[in-house]
Amino acid sequence: MKLNSLFTAAAMSLVWGVSAQCEFTELTLETTTAEWGAEVSWELYQVMESGDALVASYQGVEDFATSSETLCLENGCYYLLALDSWGDGWNGAEVACTPAIPGFALPFTLFDDSYGYLAFELGDVGCEVVLEGCTDWDALNYVQGANTDDGSCLYAQTFESVVNGVSTTREYIYYAPEGMAENAPLVFVLHGYFGTAEGMYDISGFRELADQEGFGVVWPQGLPDGNGNNHWNANFDWGSETDAEFLVQLAQHLQAEHNHAAGCTYSCGYSNGGYMSYSLACRAADTFRGIGSVGGTMTNNDWESCTPVEQVPVVHIHGTQDETILYNGTDNWQFGWGQQPGVESIVAWWAEQNNCDQVEETSLPNLDPTDGSDVDLIRHHGGDNGYEARVYRVNGGGHDWFGAWGNMDISSAVEMWNFWQPFCAGTADVDPAPSPEQALFDVLGSSVRALQPCEVQVVDVTGRTRLRRPVQPGQTVDLSGLHGVHLLVARTHQGIQSEKVLLGGFAD
Repeated sequence: MKLNSLFTAAAMSLVWGVSAQCEFTELTLETTTAEWGAEVSWELYQVMESGDALVASYQGVEDFATSSETLCLENGCYYLLALDSWGDGWNGAEVACTPAIPGFALPFTLFDDSYGYLAFELGDVGCEVVLEGCTDWDALNYVQGANTDDGSCLYAQTFESVVNGVSTTREYIYYAPEGMAENAPLVFVLHGYFGTAEGMYDISGFRELADQEGFGVVWPQGLPDGNGNNHWNANFDWGSETDAEFLVQLAQHLQAEHNHAAGCTYSCGYSNGGYMSYSLACRAADTFRGIGSVGGTMTNNDWESCTPVEQVPVVHIHGTQDETILYNGTDNWQFGWGQQPGVESIVAWWAEQNNCDQVEETSLPNLDPTDGSDVDLIRHHGGDNGYEARVYRVNGGGHDWFGAWGNMDISSAVEMWNFWQPFCAGTADVDPAPSPEQALFDVLGSSVRALQPCEVQVVDVTGRTRLRRPVQPGQTVDLSGLHGVHLLVARTHQGIQSEKVLLGGFAD
């Protein structure tokens, strides 16, 4: 793939019907989908002096379906661009080439992420196909099949946490958007029991939201418990890890290192990470000035002994059908987690600490009737400093990070950020990101046309990435299936171009 190439459809003439006589190399590409077949697509390009030319393409429709296409291809350099609309790979779908050829001898699958490549050549032509991206398998944003590193690799970092004279090496992922201003907020996102920082990085939606809003995000990694399971010790009766001290020290380190606002540092988490965020509110409210929980409550130890040194705005999102962490609490001491009060009782207690004197309940729009759930907002307000305490009650919802799984009416990341953001009004200004010398794309109605070689990302208002892929100059990407306000972001070595656009009008 040449960076100065032009996208054309010239090579479409190389596609022959099965019955036509092929004077070159006849190949059959057979695609077999698995679950989530409609997320799977691919595009086949030939690298030519006049530009990378589209030869063939495929869009999945059904699960566990097989489709084949026979092509007549001249000698040359080719690459397959594999795409997944959800961003989690093909889930077992694959494309196979018959007959097998060098570079395409085995069936290909996209293991993870939104896109990847497979390069091959026909004939002894000495191909040097440049496929840019992060080439380090150990990086978080590794691009499968990329052969030219573009300097974008993102890695977990380490931090030495010292508690009672004992040093422990801890890991975390940190992200700051281009142009993040000084004194920007900082959001901690904690994984659940068994979970990982990388897993939360992938599903939380906070990186995309940070790009829009201009704040920093950190995904810390918990330590194994006695059973070898990653966890956070949220004031449990078991475990000796000093997680609260580590998280406070890491917050102070990042505040100093990246000029984050000390008064605008927040913690949220999923399941066990939600428990830990509540524990931080009890034990470190002078560091974490607001918290959020998705599917996690308070341990009995925290509930009985919590004495926050500051008032803390609290937002809690929980499914009423959560069978892992019960919405209405439990009197059982199963699994060593202790007795737990119900979600609404917990949030009402925090509302009292904030001196909230008003409460109201409203039903939110059921934007996705197919997800089997809807959402009510219980809002305690009128507190000191404008502080509130909120419950998003997901009726029929399970043990999910909503917006990524389960209920799709709300985005967990967006609701929590929108809750905290007013308390730090004016601190999250975004400096202009480095701009390329020339525009990277044009918006043409319900499509976007690339003007320069770049990666295009489309993010909806919930923070979910709806599309991420590389594009070539002149290539048009159809966005007619998207509705409402979206953020378009194009990235290249020279800078970033972003634009908020209204696509297709608003959905019915």
